[in-house]
Amino acid sequence: MFDQVNASIQSFGSFSEEQLSVVTARFKIIQVPKDETLIREGQVCRSFYFVNRGSFRHYTIEDSGIESILNLFVKNEWLFEYKSFIGQRPSTAVIQANEESEVFALSANDFHELIKTSELFFTLGKIFEQAIQNQDYQHNRLSPEEKYELLLSSKPALLQTFSLKHIASYLGMTPETLSRVRKKISS
Repeated sequence: MFDQVNASIQSFGSFSEEQLSVVTARFKIIQVPKDETLIREGQVCRSFYFVNRGSFRHYTIEDSGIESILNLFVKNEWLFEYKSFIGQRPSTAVIQANEESEVFALSANDFHELIKTSELFFTLGKIFEQAIQNQDYQHNRLSPEEKYELLLSSKPALLQTFSLKHIASYLGMTPETLSRVRKKISS
């Protein structure tokens, strides 16, 4: 059940089977129905999550009522509302299941308890670094074509999982621009 999350944890350091068991014993398994929120606006994010099954949208709602995608997550990725988690303050964003999903949750309290037992667990904090380094397609200075090509090379699974409307928002462009870019690249 924990093979993929254990493989991900191993990518952050060399953990023994016993240490992996200590971590996975602290996971809470959460089923998230399609369109249900994992983190809602105004809620403090107190855990970070590993997507065992399914996919999630991380977004804000603009004053105009339009959803602005900050990030998209698929199976075997870590997710959390970074600003809320780090500052332990109410989230200004939403994390919502795109389909029937399952996550493994590790609370901040459990994470701190693990660190107390071994310095090696401190390396799990690299999950936070990974989240920060996640591609920010909306605000980078790439052309629409370059953004789409970067997505194709770095996160192609998103194209099979999310609607073009969500992909366009994630890339910081209109669906019409995304359609033109896709047509140009495929021809």
